[in-house]
Amino acid sequence: MVKASSSRIGILGGSFNPVHLGHCAVAQLAGEHFSFDIVYFIPAFIQPHKKQCIAVSADHRLAMLKKAVEGNSSFRIWDGEIRRGGISFTSDTLLTLRKMHPEAGLYFIIGSDNLSEILTWHRYKKILTLVTLCVAHRPGYAIRIPQELSQATVIPFPSPEWGISSTKIRTYLAQGKSCRYMLSEEVTEYIRRNNLYRE
Repeated sequence: MVKASSSRIGILGGSFNPVHLGHCAVAQLAGEHFSFDIVYFIPAFIQPHKKQCIAVSADHRLAMLKKAVEGNSSFRIWDGEIRRGGISFTSDTLLTLRKMHPEAGLYFIIGSDNLSEILTWHRYKKILTLVTLCVAHRPGYAIRIPQELSQATVIPFPSPEWGISSTKIRTYLAQGKSCRYMLSEEVTEYIRRNNLYRE
């Protein structure tokens, strides 16, 4: 259980479709840089801007995530969005986490490719009052803070500078490639055993 007072909680959300080593590397680097007590991985049920890209069930994505973070005592999974069902709005999730951890500092981890997209998110102004935005640089996406986020707390941190994405991995898997060294061995084996992402 995380201590209620003075704790620092990192939050990494996404579809994790599938979770890859870049996700884990970003979470680890953020945790070390900001001295997080824990990092929550939060799999979405349906992401508002990615309604058409869920290639596998929420149960499979959650199972792969469990295998990916197993053995890291700083990593936790919160499956509240999956249990809630429907479209997963970040503002709703953060309000729930605030109730769970009323005294903790909440730090939302995003890539520089998502920084400008926040302005299109549901109740984005509410999000900015709840968290510090921790930005990892993604190759090809400079860290530019929109004027609308000028009142937000935005802090860049060292990132793995890895351009691979779940989208690219799904493409490779559909072509029969193993994606070894992009996915953990446990996730790779889970995908193989369950015949996921194959055309």
